[in-house]
Amino acid sequence: MKKILLIILFASYNLLNAQIGIGTASPEADLHVGGSMLTQDDFKIENLSTVSATEEDFQLVTRLTTSNPIGKLAVLDVDALKVAPVNIINYTFNNVYLDNLDDVDLQYDETKYVVGVANFRQVGDAIKKVPGGDNYSIGHFVVRTFKSGGTWHLEISNKELDLDPTDSITYHVTLVVYDKKYFKDLPAITSSLGGSNTGVASSVPILE
Repeated sequence: MKKILLIILFASYNLLNAQIGIGTASPEADLHVGGSMLTQDDFKIENLSTVSATEEDFQLVTRLTTSNPIGKLAVLDVDALKVAPVNIINYTFNNVYLDNLDDVDLQYDETKYVVGVANFRQVGDAIKKVPGGDNYSIGHFVVRTFKSGGTWHLEISNKELDLDPTDSITYHVTLVVYDKKYFKDLPAITSSLGGSNTGVASSVPILE
C-alpha cells in the first residue's frame, strides 16, 4: 500500500512540474503551443504597469474579434513594423508663394493612417495688418489635414490676406501619424449652440 501511495505521489509531482507541449514534442515552457492558438472566452492576463530595462523587447498579444471563429491570437511585433502605432514627423515648407499652402498631398494612405497637425510655426515676413471696420485685421489662418483622392492632404493658408510676392515665408509643422490598425474612426458629432458660446455636445460617442 505504501509503494502504491509513493508511486501516485511521484506521478502527481511529475505532472505538476512537467512542461506541456501542444503541437511540439519538445516544450520549452510550462505550456508551449507550436502553431496557432484560439481562445473563445476571456483569459487571465497580467497588467504591465511599468517597463524595466530587461523588458524593453516585449511583444504584445491581442485577441482578434474579426477572426473566424472569433478568438484567434495575434502578436504585435514592434521590430517588424514599418511604422509604430503613433508616429511623429517634422515637416518644413519653404519657397511658399504668398503665404498659402492650398493643397499639399502628404501621400499617406487614408485607409491605413490618420494624420493630425501639431506645433505649427511660421517663420519669415509678417502679414501686414489692414483696416477692417473699427479694428485692424490680419485675416484668419486655416491649418488642417484632410482626405482627398485616397490620401491625406495639408492646407495652411490665410483666407483673407496674402504676403507681398517679394516677401518670403517658411512653415514648420509637426504631423502626428496614427496607424489605423490601433485606432477606430467614430462618427462625427455636430452640435448647435444656438448662438451661445457655452453648451453641451449633442451626443456621446460609444467608446466601449
